Order: sequence, then C-alpha cells, then structure tokens
Amino acid sequence: MKSNISQKEIESGKKIVDILSLSNPQLLPNLLKTNIPNYKYFSNTSNELWSSTKSKLKNTKKYDKIIMLTSGLAASGKDSIFNEMVKLYPNLFFKTITATSRPIREGEVDQNDYFFIKTVKKFKDAIKNQEFLEFIKRGENYYGLPKISLDRALCQSNPIIYCQIEMSGWSKLIKYISSLNNKNILVMKFFVLPDMSFLEYINWLKEKRANEDIESRINKSGWEIKKAPLKSDFIIINQIRNDISTLTPTAKTIIDQLFKFL
Repeated sequence: MKSNISQKEIESGKKIVDILSLSNPQLLPNLLKTNIPNYKYFSNTSNELWSSTKSKLKNTKKYDKIIMLTSGLAASGKDSIFNEMVKLYPNLFFKTITATSRPIREGEVDQNDYFFIKTVKKFKDAIKNQEFLEFIKRGENYYGLPKISLDRALCQSNPIIYCQIEMSGWSKLIKYISSLNNKNILVMKFFVLPDMSFLEYINWLKEKRANEDIESRINKSGWEIKKAPLKSDFIIINQIRNDISTLTPTAKTIIDQLFKFL
C-alpha cells in the first residue's frame, strides 16, 4: 500500500536540494529556470502570480464551478492566503476537509477541522476500499482526502472549491472529476513558493518544522520544486516575511484570476 508519493521520489529531491544549495537562487520562476528549465514556461502575471504559457487555461469559457487545487512548499503560507481570500469573499469558497489518523487536539471539531479516523488500521482499511483520492504518511499518522469530502463540496452552492492536497495526488483527483456527469467544472492548479532565496527557505523550514523529520521534509521540497512547473497552471509567490504585509493584494490577484472563468 503506497501513497501518491513514494519514499524513493522524496529522496530523489535531494539532487535538486544539492544543486539549489550551491546556486541559492531566489524562489522565482525566472531565476529557478537556470537549474530547472521547465520554469521558463511561466510568465509574470503580477508580482504575486506567474502563469504557465503551456497551460490549457487560455479559453474564455465560463464554468459553473471551479476547483482551486492548491499545494506548495511546507510553511509557505498556503493557509494564510486562503484565509485572506475568505475574508475578502466569505461566500465564494468551500474548503474540502482532509482526514487524519492522528488524535483530535483540544479545540478541534470532527468533520470541521478534519475527518478524524480513530486508528491507523481503520485508515488503512479505507485506503484498501478506495475511499481516498490521495493520502500520505507523515511520521506514524496518515493524512488524505476522502472522496466523500469532495462529493460534499460539489453539492454546496459556493462556486469555488478550495482543495489543498499534496501535488502528488492531483492527477487522481482530476481523473475522478472527469468521471463525473457534471462536465462544467474547471480544475485550476496552484503551487505556492515563498519569496525567499532557497537557503533562506531551508532555514525557515527548519524553524517552522523543528519537530518533524526535517531531512525528509527538505528532500520533499526539492522534489516539489522540480515537479511544480510540470504540474501547475499558476505559481503563487507569497511574501511571508513579518515586515511585509502583502496577503491582501496576493489574495485579490488570485481571486481576479478565478473570476475570469466563472
């Protein structure tokens, strides 16, 4: 039973980590393309958003519903961006809820913060029963997106479904959406990079994820940086330094892009 990203793939990110550690580029497509050529296919829409010139999102067709499929480097500020978008447009988004086998924490609510599955065995049984669109193991616990979570989201009146899952699970979710009868759904794929140099980010990650397997986290980041230009329609550059307040313009830029297809 394997997750959508294998340990071998995570370890393959070490090569990119080693390369970027030497050149230490700013995490921007126009600077990353020197070492990762596929970033050359991204153009600057704004300071916050880069769009893929190879993306299929070039038509002017309007859709009933958009799935905003989002991933990003660990501690890159994905939740903060989403919370700011909701603050600006409270009724625009509905967020899918992931499941976990870890114990519920004080203040958390089942089926609101997570679908809490009581044991690892029950989580594994659900995987065997094909109940998940994606899943990954972190430490001793599993995390993943149940099909029922996406099904519930599609039934809501909110026009945009915000779905934050591992990039390695995107293809399976897209395949599931294409199997549904409702074809007027657009999947838009976003990947978040922090506005930092590579080594600044590594130090940031070590600080924010001090209690985790940091070597595995760093290698996974290398894999994600390599794969993001192949899989994403848009790259979000998030300025997450404490002395710069840019969440609102970043959120507005993303929402303006989404509105073009609604």
